[in-house]
Amino acid sequence: LAWGGAAEQAAEIAEGKLDAKDWQAEAKKIVKNTMAQYYANRPSARNRPVGNDAPVPGGEAPMSDFDKHRETLISEDAEEGWASELARYLGAMERDVKKDTDIVEWWQNHVQLYPTLARIALDVLPSQASSVPCERMFSGTKQIATDRRSCLGPKPFEELTVMKSAWGPGIYDAASWNSAQVEEVGLVEFEEMLVDD
Repeated sequence: LAWGGAAEQAAEIAEGKLDAKDWQAEAKKIVKNTMAQYYANRPSARNRPVGNDAPVPGGEAPMSDFDKHRETLISEDAEEGWASELARYLGAMERDVKKDTDIVEWWQNHVQLYPTLARIALDVLPSQASSVPCERMFSGTKQIATDRRSCLGPKPFEELTVMKSAWGPGIYDAASWNSAQVEEVGLVEFEEMLVDD
């Protein structure tokens, strides 16, 4: 709701910015389109036959009147199902969400209540908000793609890149650790040895 809405759009148009947008409406439109796509591709929808004369799964016979009626009801539910879920989410004030809430964990815990939104959130949230980590990873691939490793296929190359990115910062560098260690030597021991000599 912090994004500009219809009032802000009207104010910008009055100032002469004719291409001003109602960003709240744009965001809602994107969410609705995405929910419709995810809802249509949910696991139970993918296994369903398409069309009124589609064969029943496992058989070659056309659908019965009952099956046709059932498919009509399911297709009518397709839009209503995700729309009611979105309306329920937008109308609810989730009390357990605070500034420091782990959003990924929250969506994992609420997948039963908001199944379509949870699938979208769990697909979108792992995406990096900054391009710096992926640029750093892309730059690091030149150390993997050397002349000696030119025969690597795409899958091993991808696996090496991901492992280097994930484990690289935590790999223990024994050489630099050894060079950083300073051994303090007491001269008293050597003075005694010199006296003995």
